[in-house]
Amino acid sequence: MTSAGVVEKSDHHGMTTREFLPIPPIETATDPIASPADLGQRWRALMGPLGFGERLLRFAFIGADRRMLKMLSDVPITRKPQPGLIRDLMMALRDVLEDGDGLSSVALLLTRPGYGDVSIDDRQWATLLTETAAECGVPIEPVFRANDERLVLIEPDQVR
Repeated sequence: MTSAGVVEKSDHHGMTTREFLPIPPIETATDPIASPADLGQRWRALMGPLGFGERLLRFAFIGADRRMLKMLSDVPITRKPQPGLIRDLMMALRDVLEDGDGLSSVALLLTRPGYGDVSIDDRQWATLLTETAAECGVPIEPVFRANDERLVLIEPDQVR
C-alpha cells in the first residue's frame, strides 16, 4: 500500500495500476491509532469522498487512549507556508493540550484541490508544521495531505 486507501499493483508487463480501497466507515474514525497507517485510515474515514474546493489545515486532538477526539477543526491556508499563522496556531494548541485532561497530541491534515504526488509546497508545509510544533513543544502525529485524488503521509524535509 503506497498511501492511505490506495494499493499499487504491477502486472507481468511491469505496468503499475492503482486500486482505490473502499472508504472506511465513519465509525472507525475514533478507533485506536497504533501506526501512521492507522492514522491515515482515520483521516480517510473522516474525509469521506475526496475533493476539496479550498486549502485547509485540519487538526484533531488525540487522547491518551490513542483515539482521535470527535472534534475536527480547520484553518484556511495559502499555497505557500505561513510561519506566523502556524506559530500562533501551535501556541494555541499547546495551551489546549496543557489544559486538556487526557489529550496527548495533535493530528494534522493538509487538504487542497488538485491531483498528483506530494508537491514542494506540501513538503514545505509539513516541514514548517513539524519544526514549529517542536519549537513550541507541541507533540504532533505524522502529517498527512489529501487532494482530490488521494490521502498520503508527507515526510518533512530534514528537520533542524
